[in-house]
Amino acid sequence: MGHKVIVFGVDGLMMPLVKKFAAEGELPHISRMLSEGAATELLPYISAWGDVNWAAFLSGQAPGTSWRGQALPADYARTRPLLKRLEESGLRAALVHFPESVASPAPHFTLSPYWSAAAPSPYTFAAPAIFTTDRQRLDVPPKPRQQTLGWPPSSPLAYHDKGLWQPLEREVNGEYRLTIRSPHGDNVTLSLDIDTLTLRSAHGGVTLVQGAWSDWLALGEVAQGGKARFWLAHVTPYIELIQSEVTFPQRIARDSVLAQMLFEDLGPFYSQWAVKASPDEALLASTFQDAEHQSLWLADSALRLTHQHGYSLWAGVHHLIDESHHLCLGQYDPDSPFYDPQQAARYEAVIRECYKILDRSLGRIINGMDKETTLFLASDHGAVPNHFMCDIQRYLAKHGLVALDNQGQIIRSQSLVYLKDERGGLEIYINLQGREPDGTVPLADYACLQARLLHLLRNWHIEHNGKVHHAVAWALRKEDAASAGYWGEYAGDVLFTYDSGFVWGTSASGEDICPVVAPGANHGPQKPTARTAHTSNYGVLLAFGAGIRRGYYHDHHHHGPYRMADPGATIAWLLGVKRDTLDGSVMQALLAPDETDI
Repeated sequence: MGHKVIVFGVDGLMMPLVKKFAAEGELPHISRMLSEGAATELLPYISAWGDVNWAAFLSGQAPGTSWRGQALPADYARTRPLLKRLEESGLRAALVHFPESVASPAPHFTLSPYWSAAAPSPYTFAAPAIFTTDRQRLDVPPKPRQQTLGWPPSSPLAYHDKGLWQPLEREVNGEYRLTIRSPHGDNVTLSLDIDTLTLRSAHGGVTLVQGAWSDWLALGEVAQGGKARFWLAHVTPYIELIQSEVTFPQRIARDSVLAQMLFEDLGPFYSQWAVKASPDEALLASTFQDAEHQSLWLADSALRLTHQHGYSLWAGVHHLIDESHHLCLGQYDPDSPFYDPQQAARYEAVIRECYKILDRSLGRIINGMDKETTLFLASDHGAVPNHFMCDIQRYLAKHGLVALDNQGQIIRSQSLVYLKDERGGLEIYINLQGREPDGTVPLADYACLQARLLHLLRNWHIEHNGKVHHAVAWALRKEDAASAGYWGEYAGDVLFTYDSGFVWGTSASGEDICPVVAPGANHGPQKPTARTAHTSNYGVLLAFGAGIRRGYYHDHHHHGPYRMADPGATIAWLLGVKRDTLDGSVMQALLAPDETDI
């Protein structure tokens, strides 16, 4: 069947916790990968978030070549990334729930590209929801936040908000009614017989079992074949049940026939769950079950598509661990200002369970792969606890470089500089006359304004508890940013990264820099090398199987780090395709002796 590579991507996976839980005996399959394969940490690019780094990983190219912006794939034919080189060699890749910023035209297969926009996903009929008869839950308005973290400011993601609460209404006949609401068309109403715990649609019914997911229930033509399942949480003192995400089976993949074969074997695919991965959530068990089903679905699809359908490369991304880091590291890591030793074990237990779910999925792949398969367990970044919030827009406005409206949004025609929502929040663009539609800065002032930006960024600081903390770790002119992997027409005129513990956001009280008011952890804005004694912003690569050196750990402190573009070049080497258009280097130290260049 030929050499195959499976890239099981895990958003946010970090080596300190891999090693910790493996040493505790909790990760038998990952421990096997460590002992019988090769491993290393990977240095992310800025922004240290998935969109930039998965694009670099799978293309084998640095962001200057591979990344135009979130949901804006680079020119596939011009840049000739790894997938193009596969196509030229007659090979195909399958991308399952992989970021949509990676171009993957035919003959490659895509299913449920990761949707990051604020608009409803075109692949989703209905988001997951929680139905309840508890009016207190439904009627109490949410508390306004003092701070909102994330980039872009208009669509923050750092809190991983979920919990779409909906009413469960009692009918005259004693049954209950719930309505699955869709942004794409008509809603679907179901009836619940609480005596028999039976939930019915016009197309069938399922029986509910408390604390477990039901069978899948067809929702009919309005959902275009979509199905939902349900998790019964409570019957008394109030009724509460969770509805899964409902996806469109005919829209979710490029090849609907192949996708239908997967759905018949593995069940529907969904991208998100209803309850946050936090010990503060009463219905957390539903997320563990839901996320594990998705993780195993990914693992099974990797084996089927590579071993039965002729795909030479499979790549997908699972997001549970990243979510647990955002929500739990702020109370787990002693470096966090919110650390409480009396509560830390609760948060550690949630993170550990997420890693154990991952380990069971890796076991599924290891037990099913043949001797011609290489398995990569990989991540795009890690995370470290938050200490301070930074509002770059307000900081630049304070110094007269940006004009903001009453909602805090930039007025481009009155601003000397600006940031782009899709570019990750670490690149500043000069509003240059002749280049920008509403340019305000003469070309003669360009270099002077670059210098002013560097001065402002390098001197942005906060005095806290008697110490001065500088917000920015480093800042570079565009012409110097090749050292960070950036070049070309899309790069900002000044690039920078925040120091460890600083996170992008906005504050209701108007500060441009201040302590965070709630526990959390982040990765995207911070320098790629950020770390504490317990956490790290580096990504992870564990390699196992065909062509991989046994029992080797590449310590970046002693040998220097591999970067996010290097795995793509290494995959090209393993699959025997040309890599002259790739920026990454083959990770020779991780390969078996007979696989390395002479």
